[in-house]
Amino acid sequence: MRAGDLRHRITLQRRSVAGGLDTWADVATVWAAIEPLAGNQYYQNLVATTEVTGRIRIRYRPDVRPEWRVKFGTRILAIVGLVSPKEATRELHIMYREAL
Repeated sequence: MRAGDLRHRITLQRRSVAGGLDTWADVATVWAAIEPLAGNQYYQNLVATTEVTGRIRIRYRPDVRPEWRVKFGTRILAIVGLVSPKEATRELHIMYREAL
């Protein structure tokens, strides 16, 4: 992963329950590459599942969980899956869908 590819600032958030209310707490703010699925990729994904609308690449973090979410500017991205390419601890791919 080239550092120049990581040009977006995202915030990883986890759900916390305080006083019976669900809230989201910031865990970390990191540099990322955000890659929406385009054309052919989106169509192929649609056939398999309607969940994924894009991929976020970050430096590997062992603490990221599928139940977390990503905040990117004013957008909220729900984590659908996590992939560590080649099982190496260098990079983490976060598959996401736009949250409503």
